[in-house]
Amino acid sequence: MPRIFKNEAALTPEYIPSKLPHREEQLKQLETYFSGFLESPGSMYPKVVLIGRPGSGKTVTSRKFGNYVVRSSERVRYVHVSCFLNRTLSSVLKDIGVQLNIAIPKRGFSTEELLKMLLDMVRDKDIYAIVALDDVFHLVNNSGPHALGTLIRLGEEYVSRGDKYRFGLILISQDLTFRDQLDRSSQSALGNAVIKFEPYTKDQIFEILLARAQEALVDGAYDEEILEMIADVAGVDEKSMDEHRGDARYAIDILWRASKLAEMKGVDRILPEHVREAIKNTLRGIRSDELRMLPLHEKIFLLAIVRSLMKNPNSPYIPFGTAEDEYQMLCEQYGQEPRKHTQLWEYLRDLNTKGFVETRTSSKGMRGRTTLISIPSEPLETLKEELEKIIKGELGT
Repeated sequence: MPRIFKNEAALTPEYIPSKLPHREEQLKQLETYFSGFLESPGSMYPKVVLIGRPGSGKTVTSRKFGNYVVRSSERVRYVHVSCFLNRTLSSVLKDIGVQLNIAIPKRGFSTEELLKMLLDMVRDKDIYAIVALDDVFHLVNNSGPHALGTLIRLGEEYVSRGDKYRFGLILISQDLTFRDQLDRSSQSALGNAVIKFEPYTKDQIFEILLARAQEALVDGAYDEEILEMIADVAGVDEKSMDEHRGDARYAIDILWRASKLAEMKGVDRILPEHVREAIKNTLRGIRSDELRMLPLHEKIFLLAIVRSLMKNPNSPYIPFGTAEDEYQMLCEQYGQEPRKHTQLWEYLRDLNTKGFVETRTSSKGMRGRTTLISIPSEPLETLKEELEKIIKGELGT
């Protein structure tokens, strides 16, 4: 069987490449902001915010900086917490404890008690760490701004206890709206150290793909025209500033899928037809792990929205009631007791907040007033297949 991959891991979202094309400046800024803490742990409490669209390199740059921390200091550790997966302060504290090898009880204690345990153990074990909170807006949206404010003002806890500053803080978000929700004291404590990540251009995405392809694929399995084809779809240019473009993660996922298609079809190189099929089957702004984290019935309701839109291909929107009817049928199909009307409204609000769907109120010309729902940026067939696979797996069917 012809070989396509030599290191498939280089095309996965978790991979940290040896080089970060077009993010060298942001990486250098991080190193500069935290240099004092790395040189003299405990002397200060540095806090930096990384902002940019999904796929603009924030997470991989932060993790790359984490490798730099490990190489640069024998005393400072790096901790990366996903606030998409950990949406409460207690969950964040427990994850920090796990990564620092600190035994924090899983249940039976209040958040305040968990925080005190963490601070005491960090002091007793003489630990210093830089903590990155990825997708921090999920913590604020789910648990309120006070949860983040508590972490931002940890330095005051140390001072009041006569201890040193034990942590540095990196907050990763799509924009700064989370900061506006903080109280003035927390905003002041956070400061104004912001590192911006602009969307990648087509040329920049081509260079990223080239670097990843050289690490991931065997020689001769691809040519530069294939990479340019993907970059044209994923990158921004002066003519197209589509908010879903400029996403390197999306481009890398297309390359991985195209490579897998070539491998499955038993050919020794990636062809344009593989790229076209990969694009059709690749979710743009939604990650599979995000879908899996939704409650079961929220997943079923999202699937109902997708199916309703597919049944009405001539309209970009469907009324809430249409999605609700489809949801009822799906619950019967899956053998589930349907949730109430008010709960579906909560699901819709959450799906809208997470960016899975778009909503608007019907125009005055329509009969009555209703909420209209759309999914403008995702291939519906692909989203449908992914949701069905996840739901069936969860139900064991």
